[in-house]
Amino acid sequence: MMVLGLGLTSVGQTAPDAVKEAQRLTRVAQTAEQQNRYDDAIKAYETIANIARSSPPIASSALADAGSLYMRTGRFDKAANSFRGAISLNPSSAVAQNGLGEALGELKQYQPALRAFQQAVNLDSSFVRARYNMGVTYDRLGQMKYAEFVYKILIREHPDFPLAWDSLAVTLSKSGRAREAIAYHQRAIGLNPTDPSFYYNAAVSYLMLGDVKNALEQKRQLEKLDPAMAEHLAVMIAKRQN
Repeated sequence: MMVLGLGLTSVGQTAPDAVKEAQRLTRVAQTAEQQNRYDDAIKAYETIANIARSSPPIASSALADAGSLYMRTGRFDKAANSFRGAISLNPSSAVAQNGLGEALGELKQYQPALRAFQQAVNLDSSFVRARYNMGVTYDRLGQMKYAEFVYKILIREHPDFPLAWDSLAVTLSKSGRAREAIAYHQRAIGLNPTDPSFYYNAAVSYLMLGDVKNALEQKRQLEKLDPAMAEHLAVMIAKRQN
């Protein structure tokens, strides 16, 4: 295993030296991340945050990067703490606010997650991912009208964003409006025909309408992209047929 050499910075290191060391460690972290050595990468990012305290944006960005890796490895509590640290260093970081929201969402703390996403959007109204995450969180809270509102605005402002179309379709189906959802499913698939979840979600809406024929067609498409997901869908279709 590669030794990172993370203890080279002295307390008396000057700010320019700290920035230079932070740049070096960023390269170390990125290399470790590319090699899937996530703990080494996290250690490097956290060391950057410690030595670059005199440059809050650099330290904050490093903690946000560590948080993203904690998210990737399923350590959501640690991710939330990293993103909180990033926010404390740079309260204007929309990326850190969004990351905190995603971590809290994974922890099923939906109301605090929603507040984090709203803050991210307040900081950067063009942050599509944060706005999309607001819709997802409203859905998880069972507030379908709010989710529908968020997705429709996203579609209006970003018509080439397929997740918004698919998520709106799912929200409509959950609200008992599966027939209305179909056109949105089809639009999502048209924008990104390689996303297996779009075919799966469309099939569920077709099944809600009792349209087994079109559900089977979605399964055939899905078999080319994700056989395991297609198999799961086949079980659902079989239950409907029985």
